[in-house]
Amino acid sequence: MHSGAEGVAGSDSAKSPTASLSSADREIHLKDLAAVVAHHWRVVVIVPALVAGAAYFTGRDAITQYRSQLTVQISSPKQVFARMDDIDVDELALRTDPVLSEALVLTTQQLALRVVDALDLQLELVDPSVHRGNVFAAVQVEPDAPLGSYVLLQSEAPGQFQLQDEFTGALVWSGSRQETVAGPGFSFQVLPGQLPDGLVRFRIVSPEAAAAWVNASVWYGVREATNAVDLTFTGTDPTLVPHVLNQSALQLRLDGADRARRVATQRAQHILVQLDRADHDLQAKLRELQEFKEVQQITDLSAEERAVVQSIQSSEQERQRILIELSTLREALAYNDSIGIETLNRLAALQGSAANAAIVFQIHNLLDLYQEQRTLTAGALGLSEDNPQVGAISQRIRAGHEALRAAVEAAAQGLEDRLAAMSANTAELRARLGTFPGKATRIAQLEIERDILHDTYSYLLGQYQQVQMQEASIAPYVTILDGASPPVPIGTNLRQKVLLGLLVGLLLGIGGAFFLEYLDQTIKTAADVERVVGVPVLGLIPYEPKLSVVANGARKPILAMHVLAPDDPTVEAYRSLRTNVTFVAAERPVQVVAVTSPGPGEGKSTTAANLALVLAQSGNRVLLIDGDLRRPLIHRTFQLVDQPGLTDVLIGNASVREAMRPDVAANLDVLPSGPKPPNPAELLGSDAMRQLLGDDRRDYAYVVLDTDAMILVFRSGDTEESAAQRTMSQLGRVHARIAGVVLNSVSQRHDRYYSYYSKGSYRRERSPGRSIRERLIKFL
Repeated sequence: MHSGAEGVAGSDSAKSPTASLSSADREIHLKDLAAVVAHHWRVVVIVPALVAGAAYFTGRDAITQYRSQLTVQISSPKQVFARMDDIDVDELALRTDPVLSEALVLTTQQLALRVVDALDLQLELVDPSVHRGNVFAAVQVEPDAPLGSYVLLQSEAPGQFQLQDEFTGALVWSGSRQETVAGPGFSFQVLPGQLPDGLVRFRIVSPEAAAAWVNASVWYGVREATNAVDLTFTGTDPTLVPHVLNQSALQLRLDGADRARRVATQRAQHILVQLDRADHDLQAKLRELQEFKEVQQITDLSAEERAVVQSIQSSEQERQRILIELSTLREALAYNDSIGIETLNRLAALQGSAANAAIVFQIHNLLDLYQEQRTLTAGALGLSEDNPQVGAISQRIRAGHEALRAAVEAAAQGLEDRLAAMSANTAELRARLGTFPGKATRIAQLEIERDILHDTYSYLLGQYQQVQMQEASIAPYVTILDGASPPVPIGTNLRQKVLLGLLVGLLLGIGGAFFLEYLDQTIKTAADVERVVGVPVLGLIPYEPKLSVVANGARKPILAMHVLAPDDPTVEAYRSLRTNVTFVAAERPVQVVAVTSPGPGEGKSTTAANLALVLAQSGNRVLLIDGDLRRPLIHRTFQLVDQPGLTDVLIGNASVREAMRPDVAANLDVLPSGPKPPNPAELLGSDAMRQLLGDDRRDYAYVVLDTDAMILVFRSGDTEESAAQRTMSQLGRVHARIAGVVLNSVSQRHDRYYSYYSKGSYRRERSPGRSIRERLIKFL
């Protein structure tokens, strides 16, 4: 409305007491957060109730889980598998944690099958709430027992029972409690007491299925920086849980010793085969020597000949040993980067290297470095090779290899010099032996071969006896420190689940409240008005249900002064609005005041009527024009007929005096809308409307228009931000100047400023009256 724009010209710089909010007021306060929760209280209440109810219904049927725990100590398996007098390096042990590796045996099917066989776990109760140890005893199941499902029924006769096949209903067994219940591949005894519901259902499962259940329920954890391992087992049967855990620990203890015995047995068998071959060769050589002596009729060698032969034998044995050591040393020198683990083991086993302090020192130094590297890369630390600490250890290992190579090179050079001298000495002895008669020479050769075979046989016999002693002395390296603890229930009980559900639901409800608040794009507070449209707020009208009455499907605005007390906060809010409108433009007082809103039902008619009334109460002549030609409501507010009215005046069917309703209230005249025209926008923008407003300026101090004009009315919680911005954009295109905004139905829970604005007046608020459909949408 052009005349409305003129009436508020120059109001851009006007500031009212409620026009602008400081930056501190726009900050989020705890009261704002509490207001969001209070606004969406239904979500905050219903969501915890639903979650707690779901927790109750799911938790009341849950089966209690029980857990038992024990501790074992795992010593190094190397003490069992390695020779006591050898330095031995296990390449795999350099990269793995031996304690953790041994604990992993718990997860193997082989160990679980042993547990199943020891406890006859193939017999499984169908109902997990029934415990096997409370109804059955002396359970025995054959490994190849046929699979099936059975029902043990308590007969009507006291102490009598029947065993039936669940699928076919065939009778499998019947008898008294004192008798052993026998089925195909299984048997058990019934403990005293009544069966749950008079029957027990059970099934026979495969050993693999029972082993899978054991593997899935067992857990282990290695204590940091120790060789102690905590084992736990979880199940629904407290009578079985500790037994399964104890049996698992026992089988783990026996498994390591059994593996060591199998290794010792295989080694003994291998040595025994070689020992038999060496004995056969030795006996053959003894017979050959004896036959030669008998044929040649020679009894013995001379003392000089025997001394030469023995020297040759000793020299040859020493030469063979030096050649073996020299071969190992040369193999170690063949590595360009580092010495292999197998070569390192052979270096440690050489007899000559034991006397070489440099080689022994470097081997022990490398072993310490390998152990330190394993500690960093395996077990609880598990550092990668890129780690600086691991890189430093690797650098020291490479330096140790270089030092060991230097020591080996020096030892190899010494052995080569010694071998050359020994070869020359042996050649001299053989030349000397050649000066003896031919028969004596042959006897000497046979005796040398006999002695070599005898030494081999003696060595293998000693190895065989040593392996037998090791096999007999093998003991488990897994020690059970504590037996299985009594089973304890784990998890949460029903009460705890409900309380936890309430807590989780409360968090979800509060989160949902803030999410709904985030989705809510309506304007609620004065800060929202300033943020969205950037204009000052002229008034905050608190929510008052008495001012919004729905009659016959149509909303009827109510005058606050007629239904409320003079000191009511709503009445005071309209008086403050009057003051702000009066002083909104300090240089040019406002004469024509237009009231509009982005959409229907946001309170512009109520605001226009009450603003006109409070302006009239200040002693000024006021004309209230109902310019809303689409949905006129002003005539209902003052209980007037709407014809003739503004439409009749604009089209010339009536004069202003004929259409005017004078003195509706003191100093207040009302011009109703009149009949609804087909082109309301054209009428309001016509020259007749401009002429009407020009004439009214001369006769009235204020003209209040309920039409598309310059005071915007927003409804808190209803006006969408997009609608407000769209309205501002439309008014901006016609260069309209907005005096400000009136925010209707403000809740003190939403706007902290309302407490100050209403001068400390508080009262219980009720939600706006809405249709059932609107209430449902708002509730959701």
